[in-house]
Amino acid sequence: MKQNLSLTWKGIFFELCMARVQPGHKDLLQVHVTAADADHKQIWYENAPFLQSHFNTKNWWAIDDLDHVMGLVFEDRLTLEENLSSISFAIDGRSVTVDPKALQMHFYAPEAHPPLKDDEWILRHGTSCRAELTLKTEIRPPFDPELLTFSLIQYPDMGYVLIDLDYDGHDELQFTWGEKTYLPPRITGKENLHGTSNTTQEGPATGHEGQR
Repeated sequence: MKQNLSLTWKGIFFELCMARVQPGHKDLLQVHVTAADADHKQIWYENAPFLQSHFNTKNWWAIDDLDHVMGLVFEDRLTLEENLSSISFAIDGRSVTVDPKALQMHFYAPEAHPPLKDDEWILRHGTSCRAELTLKTEIRPPFDPELLTFSLIQYPDMGYVLIDLDYDGHDELQFTWGEKTYLPPRITGKENLHGTSNTTQEGPATGHEGQR
């Protein structure tokens, strides 16, 4: 007889995009969008005519030719490991205790990209909000925490972003959202472009290297 597994995790959810910026766009953004006192929601994120005119799209999240990542975010490894103990587990509605050391963790670097041209810059923009993640699935007993797999991308200046979570291949996640915050768009140099992509598969304490 199958059992119903339920997992709940609360945290901060980011949706972050990165795109190439030409010199003309860089000057435009610096004047109209990235100023400290700018209303970023109205001037950038929900300004469809502006986006269509200058970037040929009505949606800010489509300006993402370098990267587009979303998920719960943790500023460093210690914060991530501390938050693993806050995950709630239940089997058929009954709370169960899980040792975080049993969970399987996969850490990825952002994907590599072709080099930027000498006159190109990087635009970073996105949103954040509080969120509650829920995974519900039927499992065959006994419940095995080692079949829970967490996949995260590590961004040096952002932290660890949870991009996938599954139990034995079951990964249909549901989210409950809090109020959305629009992040101030940033223009950065080539030093913030990510390098080679790789992955480490491990539990919170030990593991081995692999290739994505």
